[in-house]
Amino acid sequence: LVDRTVGGLKGETGRVAATTQVFLIFALALSVGYAVFFTTYDMPALAPMVLVTIVCALVYVAGIATVRLGHQFLASLIALTTCAVQILVVTRYVGWETGLHLYLIAGGQLVFMVFTERQRAMRGVFMVIAIATFTYCQLVVDQAGGSYTFPDSALSVLFPVNATLTLLLMFALAWVAHRRANVAREEAANSAARAEYLANTDALTGLANRRPVLERLEQLSAPGVGHYCLAIADLDHFKALNDTFGHTCGDRVLNALGERLRLGLRATDAVGRWGGEEFIFVMADASINDAVTMMERLRLSLAHHPIPCTGHSHDVTMSVGVADGADDQMGHRVIKRADDALYEAKQGGRNQVRANPANQQEPEGEPDAAGSGRARLRRS
Repeated sequence: LVDRTVGGLKGETGRVAATTQVFLIFALALSVGYAVFFTTYDMPALAPMVLVTIVCALVYVAGIATVRLGHQFLASLIALTTCAVQILVVTRYVGWETGLHLYLIAGGQLVFMVFTERQRAMRGVFMVIAIATFTYCQLVVDQAGGSYTFPDSALSVLFPVNATLTLLLMFALAWVAHRRANVAREEAANSAARAEYLANTDALTGLANRRPVLERLEQLSAPGVGHYCLAIADLDHFKALNDTFGHTCGDRVLNALGERLRLGLRATDAVGRWGGEEFIFVMADASINDAVTMMERLRLSLAHHPIPCTGHSHDVTMSVGVADGADDQMGHRVIKRADDALYEAKQGGRNQVRANPANQQEPEGEPDAAGSGRARLRRS
């Protein structure tokens, strides 16, 4: 209940409004209880206090309506101001031995829960009001009351009841504060996880972007890990598809392809968008023949199942280059060999898988991760 949105308010304001509403309900119930008690105990002598508690109860009802309408700040002012005035007036009338002024002790924590950070100046104001009111009731107000004195038998019940309710209120406020702190930590953790997901995920295809795939490649190429394979795929004639049908259709093709690629790989494989219409695959514990077989299966599945679009479908094919790697920390060389194989697939007529095993001669020099094949051939 305390963290439920009230009156359409959300976030911190909604939580503060919910706390204010709960406190108003508590104050209303307490006022009604005391109105009944004063009426039945000694109505003629305590008639002014019956009137005060009834008026305060009506103000609390108005405060509840105010917070339900979405006016959190006004409702907080109503709650704390009415409570302070009510305690002061009733305590002056019946004396501080009743323990009514003990409820002001909860004000020190309550002010931090019924005002938002933007309203923090009011926290100090009402903290001063609560302390001043409590001090006045304790040191200035007559112990037995200025207008009415309860007998010891009544005081022996009133003081423990008010002290116990104050204690329960303090525990309730502490529980709410603890729960909110836990919720805030969970929200921060979820936000961090969401931010990390967005940073590592391509929004269009839902696949990983370069960073997590390259991190996986770095793990597999570390000494002692074992063999792996890498493949780079490129959609054939994708520029013509965009030019003919528009980028909306092109985006739908990429989105559908991302889902197909995820479903077509093993759980241990990593796939990501390499850039544009290119995709990269990192396959752990796979021989070059295994990798070629997997890529051939994906290629045939794509070629034989057109991707639906609005009112039509697209026949899409892809060319793939595959290379095998070892635990030699030379992942960049594997990318280059896969890219060269992709270039051969493009030059060989597209819609095919080509392999470039590690036992073939490596070119001299340190190639960059982008690969020379990409520089020699504009993807289309």
